[in-house]
Amino acid sequence: MSPLVFFRYLILPLALFIGWLAGSFWNFLTPFLCFVIHPVLCLFLPLKNEHQAAKLRPGKIFFYRLIPLLFVPVLLFSSVFFLLWSKELTLIEFAGSAISLGIINGVLGFTLAHEFVHRHTIPEKTAAWLLLLQNNYPHYGIEHVKGHHVYACTPDDPHAAAMNESFYHFLPRSVKFTAVNAWRIEVERLKRRGKRIISFQNRVAQHILIHLLLYCLLFAVGNWHLLLFYLIQSAVAIVLLHMADYLQHYGLQRKEIDNQKYERISAFHAWGNTHAKAGFNLFQLDKHADHHLHPSHRYETLLDHAESPELPAAYSSMMLIALVPGLWFKKMNKLIPSALL
Repeated sequence: MSPLVFFRYLILPLALFIGWLAGSFWNFLTPFLCFVIHPVLCLFLPLKNEHQAAKLRPGKIFFYRLIPLLFVPVLLFSSVFFLLWSKELTLIEFAGSAISLGIINGVLGFTLAHEFVHRHTIPEKTAAWLLLLQNNYPHYGIEHVKGHHVYACTPDDPHAAAMNESFYHFLPRSVKFTAVNAWRIEVERLKRRGKRIISFQNRVAQHILIHLLLYCLLFAVGNWHLLLFYLIQSAVAIVLLHMADYLQHYGLQRKEIDNQKYERISAFHAWGNTHAKAGFNLFQLDKHADHHLHPSHRYETLLDHAESPELPAAYSSMMLIALVPGLWFKKMNKLIPSALL
């Protein structure tokens, strides 16, 4: 697989600007592409199984590292451009642009931020922080690395849905405890270092202060238009993030061995998605099991695991199905491995 293939995701910000140029309902072009065109295309595209690592030459490795970073200025420019332009939009254009930008920042922004929060270079750590900041969710990086990857698929994990838990119940629980757990993790970190909890060294407190300043700046520059636009697009992105979480771990709970001690996480504890390779293989997001087994591995080295349970359709289709709990339970409950029940 050539690293250049990932440039095809630029179709999403391109659709955003096409909608802006055409005006009116064309501003809904992005959700139409993601949740109508893409699910239909995946019905006709062949599946491809890739259980072996790609052969990575030094030149390829460089581009695999570079290309995700090149998306960051595109996403940041798109956000700033539409924030500043939001005052000039009609109600339909305002709603369409905010939803479309939120989808792009959810699909691309959070996917890339998820990759970057596991890295240790200054450009990647900075990129992660900027992408999470524009999505109004910087504390996610703390909880994901020090929380989710520690207690994934246990009752303590806000990012893993239990069997027969609807998305509508999962979403508020996940949002709430992502914040609660991030604060707890940060408090424990500061206590270990002998630092004051309420101080500027508290990263969650930093995030709260930065966002309050950002809200004030947006309101000062554009009154309520900019602030409302920012909050709507970030809400859409956050919903998509947690919808992806819902798909990736639904019903795959680790068994308790002893008092709050659980079996080791395995490939059984994340849903695979071969369908992703029939359409947009979103920076290997479908290979989530291998990501949990090897969190330090970069996206281009992740593998499929044949033992992972398989989602019956592409992510875009499964997100739509998740909105109908009865249909979701009917399709998914029978696919959960009996060893995990």
